[in-house]
Amino acid sequence: MSGVVDLVLTPVSADDDDALRDWFALVTAARAHDTPADPPPCRVQHRAQLVAGAPGHDETVWLARAGAEAVGVATLTLPVLDNLDNAYGEILVAPPHRRRGAGRTLLAHLAEAARAAGRKRLQIDAQEPLAERSPGAAFLAAAGGRLALADQRRRLTLPPSDPAALDALAAQARAASAGYELMQWTGDTPPEWLDDVAALVARMSTDAPHDDLHHDPERYDAARVRAEDASRRAQGLRCTVTAARGPDGDPAAFTVLFQTASVAWHASQGDTIVAPGHRGHRLGMLVKLANLERVRHDSPALAVIDTYNADSNPWMVSINEAMGFRPYDRYGQWELDL
Repeated sequence: MSGVVDLVLTPVSADDDDALRDWFALVTAARAHDTPADPPPCRVQHRAQLVAGAPGHDETVWLARAGAEAVGVATLTLPVLDNLDNAYGEILVAPPHRRRGAGRTLLAHLAEAARAAGRKRLQIDAQEPLAERSPGAAFLAAAGGRLALADQRRRLTLPPSDPAALDALAAQARAASAGYELMQWTGDTPPEWLDDVAALVARMSTDAPHDDLHHDPERYDAARVRAEDASRRAQGLRCTVTAARGPDGDPAAFTVLFQTASVAWHASQGDTIVAPGHRGHRLGMLVKLANLERVRHDSPALAVIDTYNADSNPWMVSINEAMGFRPYDRYGQWELDL
């Protein structure tokens, strides 16, 4: 096919209804084409992305048009509190316009914008089937990228195929964690937990495997946790949390599930972390099973939960597989030096 010519990239502003509509339509079409068994994008979350994004990150979105037609979108996210050498990019090309050069144009644009912001590397994710390389991964490799962290998505289908096995796992976890106290909430973090959640979430940037991915420790405090709660609320995300305190009263473990405002049948597993001094008590299993029970009670239509784990994290993978999560596809995190 002939290459794309006269591709014009225009920043998307939060008050440009036409651009927001075209961007959402493009994302919706790509999702339906690439991963049809996944939930469609949420309009509430999408519309809030530019005005209520992740705290500590500046995001710019460019819509690419060939003439009047929207054919692609490029997103650049710049962390401004930590990881200041990194830029995070996302490229999406409308299915009918792929393999015509639009992806190369979008990638070059992101790289130049990241360089102009003083960043040393661009990190981009690529999803692919379990047993073969996807066009996205091949594209990044051809562009000089390197696979820095290999993740795998696992999917849990509800109701559980063996509820008695989950009950047994929960009983074992409760026995191993005698003396620990669970706390659960939906929505914003309770004030008395803000400092503790900040300490636990910060450990995700130091304790979770990053393999060859450049990722520095992140600084969290109560204000940042409150800001993230506000961002998720604005995006219509429902957050279900289970946390644990140790017998000494210290924060010990934490896990969270997210649901969008528009899809009742799907949830995404967010962070799960156990503080180093409290490991060995099956707390990861305890909080995840308790959170699963709570979200199923509150969301009876829930049928699918997705979670991502690095291949180099056998501890969390073993917990998820014992709960019934099964491999679904792969998710590579790629780096390009600038």
